[in-house]
Amino acid sequence: MNDRILGMVGLAVRAKKVSTGVFLTEKALDEGTCELVIMSEDIGQSNKRKIENKCREWNVPIICHRDKQTLSHAAGKKDMPVIGILDHGFAEAIAKLKNNGGADK
Repeated sequence: MNDRILGMVGLAVRAKKVSTGVFLTEKALDEGTCELVIMSEDIGQSNKRKIENKCREWNVPIICHRDKQTLSHAAGKKDMPVIGILDHGFAEAIAKLKNNGGADK
């Protein structure tokens, strides 16, 4: 599988420009440091609602991408349904990949 979006997530993780998990991503949204949220397609409904409300409140874009296991693996974590991208450059690149169909399966 060649998924360029997950590749960019991996680069952002190595650069320490991410928040992982619902709690830390909510915190980053509240602090104004989150530029983009990547949510797994199989996230629980209550967490999905929390993140969507925060993103709407702070006008932060959300993309849904893959399942929790795949997204967690890209972040080097376990059971992470949400990843916040904290860097504008990474956020812009990931959003561009998503809009251009950057997920090659």
